[in-house]
Amino acid sequence: MIQAIYLILSFLLDGIFSNYINFNISDISYFKTIFTLISVILINEHFYNKKKYIITLIIISFIFDIVYTNTFILNTVLFIIIYLINIYLDYKLTNNIITTNIRMILSISIYHILTYIILLLANYNNYTIYLLPNIIIRNIPMTIIYTTISYILLKNIRIKAIK
Repeated sequence: MIQAIYLILSFLLDGIFSNYINFNISDISYFKTIFTLISVILINEHFYNKKKYIITLIIISFIFDIVYTNTFILNTVLFIIIYLINIYLDYKLTNNIITTNIRMILSISIYHILTYIILLLANYNNYTIYLLPNIIIRNIPMTIIYTTISYILLKNIRIKAIK
């Protein structure tokens, strides 16, 4: 139940920050990240049933597609690719706050790089290669802030649930 509430809050944060933080291609805010992607990756370890997790991942990414990006299945595929990369990283890295922040920065960066490649293949000319590093760099501060807060909260909730 905690995972569902956390996912819904993260999903709503994406909408709130999109509406109230000025974001356009030429002026990218430092207060922007993809809250839903971060939350989906962070709750993975809190799911004991991986089948339910995958279903949750697909549903939330599909809704994210429809509500925020107006694409069909694009973000669902991207979220699954990033999930698979994080599964690999889970085996290679210890699970602590520093490595979790590194994984989230990497995940957000991969998301933007893959999105750029897809937009390039779709011949979308408004998104140049010069904007890509700017977008990734400006996403780092909020990614670290949100990941750190989420990591601490989820860890404390998990510890209290065990007791």
